[in-house]
Amino acid sequence: MLKKPCLLALKTLSLWLFPSMLFGHAGGLDINGGHYYGASYHCHVTACEMPDTFNVGRIGRDSLLTDYRDREKFYNEDDWSFEEDFDGDCQSSRQEMLILTSRTEVKYSNPRNCVVRTGEWLDDYTGEVFTVAVQIDIDHVIPRMYAHTHGGDRWMPEKKLMFANDPLNMMLVEKREIRRKRDRGPNRYLPRGEFRCEYVQLWEAIAEKYNLQLGSRDVSAIGRIKKDCPEIEE
Repeated sequence: MLKKPCLLALKTLSLWLFPSMLFGHAGGLDINGGHYYGASYHCHVTACEMPDTFNVGRIGRDSLLTDYRDREKFYNEDDWSFEEDFDGDCQSSRQEMLILTSRTEVKYSNPRNCVVRTGEWLDDYTGEVFTVAVQIDIDHVIPRMYAHTHGGDRWMPEKKLMFANDPLNMMLVEKREIRRKRDRGPNRYLPRGEFRCEYVQLWEAIAEKYNLQLGSRDVSAIGRIKKDCPEIEE
């Protein structure tokens, strides 16, 4: 597994030092025409619908009949931002990961060393090695949209940002593979066989860390994979 960059973890920690600056407003609107604001949701267009996020009926865990697709229109990229330069050193979180996980010395595309051009990176999902930075990108092991539709919509702003910037949940993966995975859980997407055991372990560890309820089909898929992973103790 890739070693998760400790510097990125420090960047994440720095987010919580200035909550009034970061969490005052959700930013732009979602495709529904509204946005979350703390423990509330605000509509800004006439046809905007109100989500059930903070309804009393949502206090319990989701049921087998939950329509996760219905929650997608309330997803807002601004609430789950991660590709930013949080410490002001001109290197975004992606650039930091490229620098810290390269197996060779990286080369940059500009004099300020803001953007990585070349290096050597292993994509754990495909097993391929890449030397050109633009071929790979950050993938969230548990996608942000998945987290949102599976209960993350109820999280406060700081928890959404923590999830989006958690090094445990971030991998450098070939862009085409990221597009193939999209927002799918283990029931609909799995990486190469050699990485599957570690992949489902990550799903379980991240879900437990954030008390995220996984879909029943994904739980079943994880269970099937674990049966072929003798190193995983039940």
